[in-house]
Amino acid sequence: MSKVRSLLLAAFALVLTLPTQAEARRQNGASGDGREVAESARASETPVRSTLSAAEFGKFETLGMASLSPDGRWAGVSVGRVEEDGEVRIHRVAGGEPRIVSNGTRFEFSGDNVWVAVAVQPPQAERERAQEARRPIRSDVVLHALGSDEETRVKDVQSFAFSPDGRFLLMRKYRAGGEDQEHRGADLVVRELATGTDVNFGNVSESEWAPEEGSFLARVVDAAGMSGNGVRIYEAGSGRIRTLRAEEARFQGMTWRDDSRDFALFRVEPDTVRGDTVYSVLAWQGADREGASAQVLAGTLNGSARRVTAVRGIRWATDGGRLFVAVQERGEEDADEEAEEGEDAEEGDEEQEGDEGEEGEDEEEDEPGIPGEDEAPGVEIWHARDVDPIPQQRLRAGQERQMSHLASWDLSGDPVVLGGGALDEGLVLVASENVALLTDGAPYQAERMFGPMYQDYYRVDLATGERTLVAERVEHYRGVSPGGRYFVWFQDDHFWIHDSENGTSRNLTEGVPAQFTNAQVDVVVPQKPPYGVAGWTEGDEHVLLYDQYDVWRLAPDGSGAERLTTGAEEQVRHRLVRLDPDEEAFPGNGPWWVSLYGDFTKESGYGHLRPGRGVERRIYEERGIGRLTKADDADVHAFVTQRYDDPPALHVAGADLASPQRVMGVNEFVADEYLWGRSELVNYENDWGVPLQGVLVYPASFQPGEQYPMIVYHYERLSQGLHNWVNPTQRSAYNTTAFSQDGYFVLLPDIVYRPRNPGLSFMESVLPALDAALATGHIDPARVGITGHSWGGYQTTFAVTQTDRFAAAVAGAPLTNLVSMYLSFYWNSGSTDARIFEISQGRMEVPWWEDFESYRLNSPVHNITNMRTPLLMAFGDQDGAVEFNQGVEFYNAARRLGGDFVLLVYEGENHGLAQRPNQMDYYRRAHEWFAHYLKGEPAPAWITEGVRYVDQQDKLKEGPAAGRAPMPRAPVVNGSGG
Repeated sequence: MSKVRSLLLAAFALVLTLPTQAEARRQNGASGDGREVAESARASETPVRSTLSAAEFGKFETLGMASLSPDGRWAGVSVGRVEEDGEVRIHRVAGGEPRIVSNGTRFEFSGDNVWVAVAVQPPQAERERAQEARRPIRSDVVLHALGSDEETRVKDVQSFAFSPDGRFLLMRKYRAGGEDQEHRGADLVVRELATGTDVNFGNVSESEWAPEEGSFLARVVDAAGMSGNGVRIYEAGSGRIRTLRAEEARFQGMTWRDDSRDFALFRVEPDTVRGDTVYSVLAWQGADREGASAQVLAGTLNGSARRVTAVRGIRWATDGGRLFVAVQERGEEDADEEAEEGEDAEEGDEEQEGDEGEEGEDEEEDEPGIPGEDEAPGVEIWHARDVDPIPQQRLRAGQERQMSHLASWDLSGDPVVLGGGALDEGLVLVASENVALLTDGAPYQAERMFGPMYQDYYRVDLATGERTLVAERVEHYRGVSPGGRYFVWFQDDHFWIHDSENGTSRNLTEGVPAQFTNAQVDVVVPQKPPYGVAGWTEGDEHVLLYDQYDVWRLAPDGSGAERLTTGAEEQVRHRLVRLDPDEEAFPGNGPWWVSLYGDFTKESGYGHLRPGRGVERRIYEERGIGRLTKADDADVHAFVTQRYDDPPALHVAGADLASPQRVMGVNEFVADEYLWGRSELVNYENDWGVPLQGVLVYPASFQPGEQYPMIVYHYERLSQGLHNWVNPTQRSAYNTTAFSQDGYFVLLPDIVYRPRNPGLSFMESVLPALDAALATGHIDPARVGITGHSWGGYQTTFAVTQTDRFAAAVAGAPLTNLVSMYLSFYWNSGSTDARIFEISQGRMEVPWWEDFESYRLNSPVHNITNMRTPLLMAFGDQDGAVEFNQGVEFYNAARRLGGDFVLLVYEGENHGLAQRPNQMDYYRRAHEWFAHYLKGEPAPAWITEGVRYVDQQDKLKEGPAAGRAPMPRAPVVNGSGG
């Protein structure tokens, strides 16, 4: 009898003698303290665990959105699953069984802490059937009373929102006629939660609660034929309905001003003469006042030369004194003539209807093969002087047609056009909409073609539109102080600041004993970026800056630079955490929350920073700790912890994170059912002496004294993922947990680079990492594989042309020829790859004709004669990031040399596989490839011989696809675990 069979029989016998979890719960409930009995029962059990089969991957859970009720007494979590339906779980923080809403996707607590509403989608199978039949997928809402069994389901709810006071729930239903009808109105239901009474409104296209405390609702009516259209207010508390505007017109884009009852929206006015649309703006200051009237900004400006447009929406200034909207230039006066000509042509067509066919035939007979003069040729003009290449211009053509200036409208006067609508301009509002900042890149057009993108910055007066130059030739702009007085940017390895009150600029960090340039960025650019600006203290009193490990506080005049933390001493990174996104500034004297991360220990956590007193660590452990949040109305915090071998869990604690309580976790079945690997750090230096680290993941079935195969997965720096929990999935061919479950070690090394040597730099980092992993003694050096995607695919492909230390390789969408790739396009964005090669990830600094030898030495295809390692490569034939022809070049070179090489081509796929069957096919072939070359398992025909095209098509229908072996293999059973 084999060892595996004996273990399986023993496991089966043991399982027969153990109570199920349900039975254990029933037994516990029948005697005293059920929790203590359950703990005792678990302690006495010796679970028999096994490795996973691929068929079991689908049930693994992901901890999604997590939030607290305003009073901090309840925690909600959305839980997704790899291949199965997810759910929403509502937990009482104090303990108890959660309320589970199957197929829940998102949720919201009411402001009074009484209710939670959950959006619920149909089950996965039903969604798939609807997609195949091209039927719309509609969600419901489940309304649950916290702390009770009361639950109500409302069908076909597209969206929902609680009133700020929590007394009412707004539910928008789906449009009865579908999305293609002219009017946009749908039924709207407002439910009074205490009584369950519904008020129904028909033909509502938009609705939104006023942000102030209460239940004040604005809604836009959009009915067929515009009958009854208008803007109406519903005061839900009293049931009162008022009309702000009623007319046969359409309205859209409603916007409340924060913490007020000020309200604005667009009135839509099609212009039949010019063939465009203008948008008048209607604004009410105090829409709740009896008799409140709208102030109106006409849709056309400057004698119809400009029009208001909805492309930027409506934005209120914080003080409510002005609105910001977009305006566009309209065509010249001959646009009217063109429109009239179009109308004449339409009339002529109507008159000649029925004769067109004969006339067309006559024309073709008279001049066969000669197109009409009015037919547009299918041509694009690509010029060497194009600043932005035509493919990029083509992709953003729609955006360019929507380009607009931002206008500031003082409600008591005329609008002022601030700018931002020119091709190289941008305009943003900062400092609570009190400052407009305009960027102009036009002076640096030629440089941005293949180099950094520089811009000049201007402060724009909101009342006059006048521009004042703030800084020139800036690449790293870093914001405006909350009060709007100071502008900050990074240049010449220093932070600079501009004082708009006196118009002066100065070097802010000159003389400060710190390096603010991010030295870990190893791309070859004239100016590397800074570590960052943490923010400002109240009153624009201090700016807070980061170096590699610490937080610095500086006065805007540069005086009194102070290091507030001591992270450099322990190499622990300190970064400020903003729990309330609406707070623009940090309190001057703290305390401030800081996140903590050990650069080389990978420990993490949070602490309190008090200026002048340092940091008090509240939680800091050897695990991943993150996602710190706070309840809106209570000093209650939540955070998430995880380790590679400990699934993510949500914890809740008080003001200082003292005595955190574990509220819930995902994948809790793993500990009792499955073997699992673990992760550890390996330390090494690359060939030029840089200290680096890698993550070594152990096989789930690891037993000391045995040697295992290993997969090296890489990109750039990956050691920061030491504590990341990774769900297994067949949707990724690079999944580390799947490899671990399949009996492999996995190494994820850090890679750093030297200029003009990306491939050789990789070898100078990855081989020392490999040696460090082999030094554990657990890995068979003859059974090491390597894999990666995109840049990692390039490095994989390069590696097998440089060394024979890898027994097999799998590369997804790799660059193979740096010379030809330099001259191609990144089609997904339309930009040139030359720029990426020179100043970004390629790190080549110059074009290949200035240093051909470096391009040749670092190109896999130029070194293919050295390849002895079997290589599997995968490409989508519509790859818009790395040219598909990069794979074709390597395929033809490998055929010419007779190399051990297979290219998988996935039809219709882009840079990453998106279609589930293709994802699973690539996963299975990658595992078959490594199983054959690293484990000695028999190879299917597609690996050893290839498959003829006609046979491929037949087998794709039959499955397994194109000669693929059956999956999955049998799991390993072990009573102790790895």
